Amino acid sequence: MSGFTLPTGDSYNECINWIEEAIGKKHIKYYEYNQFNNIEEIGSGSFGTVYRAKWKNSHSYIALKSFFNLNNVTIKEIVNELKLQREVDFHENIIHFFGITTQNQNDNFKKYWLVMEYANNGTLHEYLKRHFDTLNWSDKFSLALQLAHAVLCLHDEGIVHRDLHSKNILVRQNTIKLADFGLSKRIDESYRTRSDLLGVVPYIDPKKFNIQPYSLDKKSDIYSIGVLLWEISSGQLPFDEISSYGLIVRIPQGLREIPVPDTPTAYVNLYTECWDGEPDNRPTISQVVAKLKQCHNLWKYSSI
Repeated sequence: MSGFTLPTGDSYNECINWIEEAIGKKHIKYYEYNQFNNIEEIGSGSFGTVYRAKWKNSHSYIALKSFFNLNNVTIKEIVNELKLQREVDFHENIIHFFGITTQNQNDNFKKYWLVMEYANNGTLHEYLKRHFDTLNWSDKFSLALQLAHAVLCLHDEGIVHRDLHSKNILVRQNTIKLADFGLSKRIDESYRTRSDLLGVVPYIDPKKFNIQPYSLDKKSDIYSIGVLLWEISSGQLPFDEISSYGLIVRIPQGLREIPVPDTPTAYVNLYTECWDGEPDNRPTISQVVAKLKQCHNLWKYSSI
């Protein structure tokens, strides 16, 4: 298992000093690594690996998040993630950060791990795959609103997620949980070299695929939300049978998923506004939340 090792030089000193000072002042709780047990890998991606574990004699799981293959810039972003986490940790739809643990290595380096809330229902994609047949429209509206409220919290704090898709949105006890909103700010630069771009193309603001450089922003998050609202309504991954390379060409030309039969019209209208090709035509996250509430109320009245 691997945590993230801070490199030598200025970045090392800057990051290690910040982390150690935060631990020393008890702004960040420190956990002894040898007091974790039943450690089991539950997921892995380009930035690292996530494990679930139990702490001491606790019966509930926590998540341990490790990092690897990091350059100095990205390591600074991990520290930035910790700083941002403290700004939004109060929100029920943000994965909670508990603290840090370390492993001493043979080369005298410390490997730092993030100790996080464990999402027992896995990713939103996995949750929909397992439970979609039992979800009614009240459940779907609840998931959509929780997602929108979480992004509203980020945007209110000036945080842009930039990497919203159903395989990195988590679910704990049927509740949406956002994570990685700090580290994901580096996605903008790293997409050019990431092989795992494949599979997330449908969620990316099509402006990103233009020849001209384009920085993902809050309206890019809104585009992703539009696709996610469609996915919540369908239980399917978007464009699952079209290659990512084909989508990079066709989505900027206007290709979008087809509404699922029996989806409330107001809900379809909302996600259609969200995935508009022109960012200026997309609603703000506050408007998304308000319209989702209206959609839900209309559905409730029409169902009576």
